[in-house]
Amino acid sequence: MHWFVLLMVFAAVSGICYILCRTLFSDLDHSGTERSGGWDGRTQLEYFISKPKLRKIQICFATVGALIMLCLLLVAGVTVWAIPILMLMAGGAAYALPLLYYKNKVKKRCLAFKSRLLDVVLGLNNGMRSGVALPQALEVVGRDIGGVMQEEISMTLYEYRLGVDLTEALVRLEKRMPDDNLKLFVTAVGISQQTGGSLSDILDKIIDTIRQRSIMEDKINTLTAQGKFESIIMACAPLMAFVILYLLDRQLMLPLVTTVLGWAAICVVLILETVGYLFIKKIVTVEI
Repeated sequence: MHWFVLLMVFAAVSGICYILCRTLFSDLDHSGTERSGGWDGRTQLEYFISKPKLRKIQICFATVGALIMLCLLLVAGVTVWAIPILMLMAGGAAYALPLLYYKNKVKKRCLAFKSRLLDVVLGLNNGMRSGVALPQALEVVGRDIGGVMQEEISMTLYEYRLGVDLTEALVRLEKRMPDDNLKLFVTAVGISQQTGGSLSDILDKIIDTIRQRSIMEDKINTLTAQGKFESIIMACAPLMAFVILYLLDRQLMLPLVTTVLGWAAICVVLILETVGYLFIKKIVTVEI
C-alpha cells in the first residue's frame, strides 16, 4: 500500500506539472521553428530543435527528474534536510539530458559529414580533370552522394546561385561544419581562385593528406578505446556497489544516507570520482 500511494502521488504531481508546463510554454512550440533561406546566425543544434522548444523539454525533464528523486528518497527513508538538495541535483541532471541528447545528434551529424569528405574531394578532382568547372562538379557530387553531405552542398550551391562568391559560400560551409580537412580544402580553393593555379594538383595532395589523417585517427581511436571504457567503469563502479550493497543489507548502508557524516563521505567520493574521470579522459583524448 505504501508503494502504491507513492506511485499515485508521483503520477498525480507529474501530470499536474506536465499540464502546467504545456500551458505556460505552449506559445514556444511554433517560435523559431521556421527556417530561413540561409544558415546565418544558426547553430548545428538548431538544425534539430529550436532553442525555445528545447528549453520547454528541459523544464519538463527537470520537473519529472526531481519528482522521481523525491519518491526514491521517501522510499529509502532519507533525512528530510537532504531531500531538497538531492531533488535539486536530480532536477539539474535531468535538465541537462535533452541538451546532451541533441549535442550527441550534432556530433553524429558532423562525423557523418566528415566521413564523406574524402569522397567529395575525389569526385571534385575527377570531375575537374575531365574538364568540368568546380561549381558544376560540386553539383554533380552533391546530387549523387546523399546524406548530410548532400544537404550541406545543396545549401552551398543555393547561396552560390543567389550571388554569393563560391569561395565565400565554401567558407560559410566550413563555419557550419568545422573540420581541419574541410578548412584545408576551402583554403586551397580560395588560393586557386585568386592565383589561377591548377586546383587538381592541389586536390591530389589534399586527398593524400586526408587519407593519412584518417589512418592516424583510426589507430588513435583503437589505442585509446580501452582507456575510455575504463574511465566509464571507474565512474559507475561506486554507484553500482552502493546499489548492490543497499539491496543486500539495507541496515548496513542506511547510515550512509541518513547521517551528516555519510553525506559528507558521499560528497568526497563524488569529487574524487569526477576528478579521476576527467584525468583519464584528458589522457586518452589525443588531438590531431
